[in-house]
Amino acid sequence: MSKAMRIWPKLISFLLAAVLALTLSSSSNDDKNNEEIPTKRRSSHPEPHTKHHPRHDSHQQQHQTSLSSATNKFIECGIYLAPSSIPGSGLGMYAGNRTFHVNDIVTDEDIVVPIFEREWHSNVKGKFLWDEYIWNGDVFDGMEQEMENGDMDEISVASPGVGAAANSYMSLVNVEDNDVVTDMAGIAKDSPGRGAFTIYNGRSFFALDLIRPGQELFVSYGNKYFKSRKRIYGYLPLPDDDYDEADDILNTALELTIDNEDLDDKRYELQIQSGKADSSAWEARKQEMWEDLHSFIVDVADIYNRTSRVLNAVPTNASIVEAVLDDGGTAYQDLNRSIKELHWLEENGQCMDNIRTGVSSIPHAGRGAFASRFIPKDGLVSPAPLIHIKNMEMIRTYFDLKRNSKGFFVPDRKGRSSYQLILNYCFAHEQSTLLLCPYGLLTSLINHSHKNPNTKIVWAKEMRHKEWLNQPIADWGDEYHTGLQFDFVATRDISAGEEISIDYGNAWQSEWDKHVDSFVIPEPKNYVPSFGLNELLEELELRTVQDREYELDNVQLRCHLHYVKKLFHGGIAMKEDPACRIVRKLENGTYLVRIVNWFQNDNDQTVCDTGKLMWGVPKAAFYFADMPLSRDHHQHWAFRHAMMIPDEIFPDIWRNIADAESFTEYEDEDD
Repeated sequence: MSKAMRIWPKLISFLLAAVLALTLSSSSNDDKNNEEIPTKRRSSHPEPHTKHHPRHDSHQQQHQTSLSSATNKFIECGIYLAPSSIPGSGLGMYAGNRTFHVNDIVTDEDIVVPIFEREWHSNVKGKFLWDEYIWNGDVFDGMEQEMENGDMDEISVASPGVGAAANSYMSLVNVEDNDVVTDMAGIAKDSPGRGAFTIYNGRSFFALDLIRPGQELFVSYGNKYFKSRKRIYGYLPLPDDDYDEADDILNTALELTIDNEDLDDKRYELQIQSGKADSSAWEARKQEMWEDLHSFIVDVADIYNRTSRVLNAVPTNASIVEAVLDDGGTAYQDLNRSIKELHWLEENGQCMDNIRTGVSSIPHAGRGAFASRFIPKDGLVSPAPLIHIKNMEMIRTYFDLKRNSKGFFVPDRKGRSSYQLILNYCFAHEQSTLLLCPYGLLTSLINHSHKNPNTKIVWAKEMRHKEWLNQPIADWGDEYHTGLQFDFVATRDISAGEEISIDYGNAWQSEWDKHVDSFVIPEPKNYVPSFGLNELLEELELRTVQDREYELDNVQLRCHLHYVKKLFHGGIAMKEDPACRIVRKLENGTYLVRIVNWFQNDNDQTVCDTGKLMWGVPKAAFYFADMPLSRDHHQHWAFRHAMMIPDEIFPDIWRNIADAESFTEYEDEDD
């Protein structure tokens, strides 16, 4: 937006006054009244994410009175997937048969899956649809230990539950996530399941505000998300200033016309002069002036091709503006539209909360999905829209490096390779390059049972682009929106509390069996993830410089920076927690510690330089961190295999594996 365009919102109130003056000059030659314009009778919209909005109560209560209590009792579903109330936004998530109060848990704990340096590893051309759904790595605790120097720009995170399924309407955000936790889900050190699943879990969402039955759930994508996607979303108004300024403009326009007591005084003067009294005609005239000013605002927005976020917050229908302002302001003008009748959700949506999370009873599986209620045979377990990746080579990873012609390190594509962890959460077919990654609520936790599955995948009856089933992947593989969907369907009656499982396919089973047979505890055998060590920190006998270095076991002992500064009375120039080594334990239970500085030398070797000594360091000053790229999911021995789509439902036209090499386009190796 140009500088000139940015000042329009600040000038438009003055322009409104000028237009009004011209309007009045056509009906009267009286001098202008110099009294002050009356103060506003409508307040600006409330701050977003306040703990309670009475406005929500009145409108949502009015909405709910149309639903009979019998209907509410009949409907069991607590969360729905249905067409979003935001035009053109595909599917969204809605509250079902219950009211959520502030801080209530809305959805169960789901996983998040990190994706590391994808563009550096893979030079396959094409659009990567996950980019529209991923979250920044720095949103989640523990991710900072994944990369060298905590380089969070190289980490993106797939959140295949609410993080992908829920839409964002920044002024109506009503749910927020709890902190992700990091653990091994009970997997033992000698389990072949190590590295085959994400250690990041526990992403539940809670209510920021009162959420009534039928209300769409909105998460915050952050203002930067929308600002960086103007080509997709245009110039959407964003909290808080855009809506405040739009409210100011509309309030000013109303105060200059319909609410202007000065105009009423002028009316009486005109009546005395003419000897006539016609209040209805005068009110109509004021209404006409208001509509003219509103049209002026809308015209200004159109003249500048809707590139003003402030003016885009102004309703285009003049007749609803007063109600919008009385009802909290422009930020909430679409609240009513976001609330659906429960019978509409039953007819147009699908239930998402038939499953809950838990610890799997299947060996080496970690977490699992369990039925939250009885599900009859052929009943829906969960819907799962699909994020498509036209070529699974887009998520290949390499373990060996080489220098390119410019002297930079690049992947050695003839060396060892594997795939990003997200592969294990996607579906594929042996005769195709295509990957289909589901993002239903908790569906990523559904585990494998080759002999006794109780669920299967089928194509959903309703899909945004059902025609893709009859088109080659090359025709739609670069589309930057989803269009396909699986439904997980029960193959027999499933009791409440029973674990949900599907058959991942013969190819998956064969590769898993080979992995189990060949698996040995990898080096270093003493490795324990940092999050496990930190839980045991109080009980651990910490190693000194006389013992085995922690770095040899892929972890590092660090000192909290605030303790370091306290011990040095602030006289030390550091911005991050330093690595440290214990020289010895002192008699009073504290420690003598040396700060260690790790760095890359001129030969690209990682070396350390010992620094200052600190006396009297308490045990609370220490914590463990994993060495970069040392966690199990980074290792070449970690199991990788997609779940397999049954042959009988896979379209023949997608079987392109014979043409895979020609289908795959690579960037220049030096890029």
